[in-house]
Amino acid sequence: MKKNTVIALLACIALYGCGYHAGALFRDDIRTIYVQGFDNQTFRRGLEAPLTRAVCEEIKLRTPFIFAPRDEADSILSGKILDVQEKTKVESERGRVLVRGVSLTVLFRWRDRLTGADITPEQTIDESARLRTGVAETGVGVGGEAAAADLVPQETSYDAVFQQIAQRIVENMQKSW
Repeated sequence: MKKNTVIALLACIALYGCGYHAGALFRDDIRTIYVQGFDNQTFRRGLEAPLTRAVCEEIKLRTPFIFAPRDEADSILSGKILDVQEKTKVESERGRVLVRGVSLTVLFRWRDRLTGADITPEQTIDESARLRTGVAETGVGVGGEAAAADLVPQETSYDAVFQQIAQRIVENMQKSW
């Protein structure tokens, strides 16, 4: 055998002997999932549907689970938005908000539909993101008047923070070693 092959084989044996193994990140006994629409306990409306979509998309991308109707699924994922905070991070000379910080607190739970037992007990996730929200000003024009502004791509949604929350939920769905 070649030297590299022998080294690779010894490395695999050493890792296996130390308790490391390549295995599934997710439970084998759960094949299907129903994602219940997230509830929203804040006064800011319209956040629950895009958060639910982000979680479903992340489950589709990173897990082996197949979506099923509630009464046929092996498991049910549910959650609620507990808190939303927005803070101005960058303001223009004319008082326009250019960048704002958004923090979201979400509680989620993943349970076995047949037994009702928690697969992942209730957990709270806090995530923050910076969102560009306004117009960039180009400066002062002739006679001290404000010059025309260049538009900055507006991020009017919370997509960045929803994505972070969804990633954290999927990470918490993985088997604990």
